[in-house]
Amino acid sequence: MSKVILTATDLSDWAKIAEAKGAALTKSLGDAEMLLVHVLEQRGSAFGMDSSNTILNKELVQSEAHKALEDTAAKLSEQEGINVTPVVRAGDVTEEIKALVKEKKASLLVIGAHGQGYHFLPIIGNIPAKLIQGSECPALIIRSIEKKPYKKVLVPVDFSEVSVNQVKETLQFIPDDAEITLMSICESPSSDLNFYSSVDPAVLEAYRNSVKTKGQEKMDQLVQKLGSARQFKTHLEIGVPHKAILSYAKVNNYDLLVLGKHHRLRLEDYLIGSTIHYAINEADCDVLITTSVTI
Repeated sequence: MSKVILTATDLSDWAKIAEAKGAALTKSLGDAEMLLVHVLEQRGSAFGMDSSNTILNKELVQSEAHKALEDTAAKLSEQEGINVTPVVRAGDVTEEIKALVKEKKASLLVIGAHGQGYHFLPIIGNIPAKLIQGSECPALIIRSIEKKPYKKVLVPVDFSEVSVNQVKETLQFIPDDAEITLMSICESPSSDLNFYSSVDPAVLEAYRNSVKTKGQEKMDQLVQKLGSARQFKTHLEIGVPHKAILSYAKVNNYDLLVLGKHHRLRLEDYLIGSTIHYAINEADCDVLITTSVTI
């Protein structure tokens, strides 16, 4: 069965980047097709029309949206040599896109992190967060304007079965020649905290080294468990997860950050203060949220 890459667009200038990346990714996967989706919503929304447009004739608005989307689909199809199907829906943006993901059995949802202002809204109120919540397929959040194929990929892991599924799910969207780094964050006492000022720095350092050694052993076990012919780089670091991950990704110029989402947790509980929250709002690179299930 061919993969379906569902790319959501609000037809804005920023959305063109997500459209282009969705098309390029579809081409790179070979046996795949692209579904280009635009949702008309009466009230202001990320992908719909501004509230001032609600006074316009409904049929005219829909006709213009269909024409714009068809033109975009034809252009992408010609540029990449792929099958692009334009789809216009009317209703609630997140609900319509989620319904299409399920209906079309989408392999991946591609969405821009910026649009007509919605990235300024609180995390639980914005479109990417709502689409991630309960998503039945991985979601690729476009944050970078770079249009080149992914060459450096960072995958933070926690050694659980979720991490195994997270990496395996990632591989199907990543070129064979891409550099993939598995990263683990070990949290341990920091010698610069006043609370530990009375502790011998050498003792703290020995403890941190012990934590990293055990972490590397678990990392080696994870790589073996993957059973992949791919070569993986590994990196272990001690620190606060979201800060360490985003900093390492930025300093080392990764172009894709991959994070696993646990279905057992509600988005509101999981995202607030989590790495995913910071990544979809602050990462310099694109972010892939996988749908790994806790086992």
